[in-house]
Amino acid sequence: MFPDAGFRPRNAPVRFAYHRGVTRALAAALVLVTAAACGSTAARTSPTPTHRPSPLATPTATPSAAPDTEQVVVSASGFGAYDLQVYPIALLTNEADAHTASQVVVSFTVDFRGGSYQLSAEPVSLGPGQTLAVTALCTDSCQGATGIQASPAVGSWVSGPHSVISGNSAPYVCGSPCAGDPGYEGSVSGTLSGQASAGTLIDVTAVCKNAAGGIVGGGAETTLWAGGDTAPAVVTVLTTTQPPSCQLYATEVS
Repeated sequence: MFPDAGFRPRNAPVRFAYHRGVTRALAAALVLVTAAACGSTAARTSPTPTHRPSPLATPTATPSAAPDTEQVVVSASGFGAYDLQVYPIALLTNEADAHTASQVVVSFTVDFRGGSYQLSAEPVSLGPGQTLAVTALCTDSCQGATGIQASPAVGSWVSGPHSVISGNSAPYVCGSPCAGDPGYEGSVSGTLSGQASAGTLIDVTAVCKNAAGGIVGGGAETTLWAGGDTAPAVVTVLTTTQPPSCQLYATEVS
């Protein structure tokens, strides 16, 4: 038996058969692994910030204009008569707020015993919100009139205002002879106000009402605007009864 082979005294220190160079290499490897692990943890906990573009300002939409009420209505109608003559009359109102009703033609139907007769007024223009009276003289064909209907037709709509000439309320003066069959003939004198060039043709319409506000007559004249802001007007009217007062309306000839 060989005394040194495989014999190690109890509690003797254990020696590993590693060279010092190998030990140093292992230590260096452990340092690298630890550093890599630390670097990986730092990358996860401190991400690179993402650059996001600033949101663009949203443009404010411009509200569109409200639709306009492009309509001309008959707010009142009636007629005046004297002898063999009849004036059918209609009060028109332009309900638009921003448009002028151009080339408006009113068709009248005059009823009488046994039939009716149709005729049309001259075309007129109404500015936004304007009220205007129109009429047409009917002679023998409308004798014995009992009532009328009026229907307006608009030629076109034009954006913007329209030159307006206004008239005042004026008293009715009975003519001579005053009464006829079946009505009355008289006159209305008043003042027109507005802006028009000197020499402009102006259509003037008078509307006469009874005490209850119903249209009982009227008439029409054409005059030249002399210039300035006002002008006098005299209109011959036919009425079915003597009215307490009349109202003048005017417009430039279309």
